[in-house]
Amino acid sequence: MNCPCGATPLSALPCQDEPFLENDTPTCGRRCGKKLPCSTQGEQHICRSQCHNGPCPPCTKSRIVQCYECKVKVRLDCQEIDLTDQYVCSKCFKPCKQVMNCGRHQCGKHNCAEQEMAHLCNKKCMKRLPCGSHDCDQPCHSGDCKECTKTSIKKLSCDCGEEVRVQCGAITPECKKRCARVHACAHQVTHTCHNKETCPPCYAQVQRTCVGGHDTSTVYCYEDKITCNVMCGKPLPCGHKCQEEYHNGICKKECKQHCLIKCKNGSHNCVATCHYPHKCPSCKETFILKCKCGNKEQRALCSFVQSNGKTLQCGTGCTAQVHSTQPRRGAGEDFEDWVIAQLKSFIKKAKKGLIPPEYKFKTTSSYNRRIIHIQATAHGCTSESVGVEPNRYTMVYYKK
Repeated sequence: MNCPCGATPLSALPCQDEPFLENDTPTCGRRCGKKLPCSTQGEQHICRSQCHNGPCPPCTKSRIVQCYECKVKVRLDCQEIDLTDQYVCSKCFKPCKQVMNCGRHQCGKHNCAEQEMAHLCNKKCMKRLPCGSHDCDQPCHSGDCKECTKTSIKKLSCDCGEEVRVQCGAITPECKKRCARVHACAHQVTHTCHNKETCPPCYAQVQRTCVGGHDTSTVYCYEDKITCNVMCGKPLPCGHKCQEEYHNGICKKECKQHCLIKCKNGSHNCVATCHYPHKCPSCKETFILKCKCGNKEQRALCSFVQSNGKTLQCGTGCTAQVHSTQPRRGAGEDFEDWVIAQLKSFIKKAKKGLIPPEYKFKTTSSYNRRIIHIQATAHGCTSESVGVEPNRYTMVYYKK
């Protein structure tokens, strides 16, 4: 019988006569030298430990192995090599990306053996429960989480401060006690305790006088400002009177009445809405303008009238222009000589283009009109009498 490594007989060891257990065989102290399981046909690995009982410790050497997927050869420590020699290199060691049964996570195992099975997620759900205070502690799952089953004590946020025990996520029960807040009026409180910032209005009926002191009526307690149908009538800065119902405090600054300012021509007021203290916009009212003699008319905007005046200048054929341009006959001057002088002056200016080729002699008798016709023909002009007696006058025309 030999020592555990088999190199030395027990008879050659000291104390060989003493009894020993099966797993406590005396050792020889030499190197074990047993062949390790990681040995191959081309490379032998032996145990370098001292002679020992039991299995040999892991091999400390390395050897070349081949990836069974991509066939790449690499050197690894014998401790890292699978005894089946089915080694997978880092390039082929891809994680499994199959969706787990929860429908939320993916399998991250490398060379997963469950690829053809239902992947069971072992994480916790941790979704926020409907109560809004706790997270789901169930295993990760698909679909909605169950209701929170935890029970807690909640304190009502009303003034009475009552505490109740309710299930987590449940609505806090309504307090049935009467509201204990300090209220503005001294009437009996009819509403219950609540968590709103303001209390409901008081509906007790009281007698109140309107803000103007005109009338007294029965109203609810919360109606502190009673108005009436009396117009305010206070003067506004623009000159109008306030058209609102009687009220306390300052009247509204914005006035929507018609402007009180007259146009510059003084014929009518500004038609725009009150725009105090700004200037009036351009007036769009229209006027019919006439010349002094009334022979000429023109429709124009009020703004044009303000800039150019209310009357038009008389034109050709207007009586006003005749009286303003035609010189008067001197005392004792013969009418025919005066007509000849006027015709010569008219023809001289008409030839040069200084005046229109027509001349109007003012209203006169039929005898004088006959003289004008004779002299007009004598000076190469044509003439005609216009109008009805006693306002009949003569027009003379010059033709080049």
